[in-house]
Amino acid sequence: MQFLQRLPFPRRLAARVWLLTLPSALLSFERRQRIPRLPIGHGRLLGLGLIAVGVAVVLRGQGAGSPSAGGAPGLSRLRDRPAVVGGLLALSGVGVLVRSLMLIAYAIGLAFAFAREAVELEEPQLPGRGAGDDWEYDETQV
Repeated sequence: MQFLQRLPFPRRLAARVWLLTLPSALLSFERRQRIPRLPIGHGRLLGLGLIAVGVAVVLRGQGAGSPSAGGAPGLSRLRDRPAVVGGLLALSGVGVLVRSLMLIAYAIGLAFAFAREAVELEEPQLPGRGAGDDWEYDETQV
């Protein structure tokens, strides 16, 4: 994983970037390059169910508070972040609904990145987001 740390990827992603901007760019790229769609026919309506489950997870997790600082390994780390799980489910649902292989692959890649702590979310409750808070990001605390 040393290789991934040397790449010039941003370490923090705002939700609007990973959930709205990049997926729409991927869909546009997929259509321009004429990449074949998933051959799932009417099964694509399962995407509506995934979207509904994702929204329900986000709404249920709204009052859950901040994630634990325990640092659980692997995919169990996603359990501490219901907004990420809900967003990924909804993104996967949209990918199934529009039969987009690139969008589903993007959602799987994001799930892997969030589980491996390769990417962090910008969270407004972090120090430095309020008025008068002077805070510098320190990777040794991660």
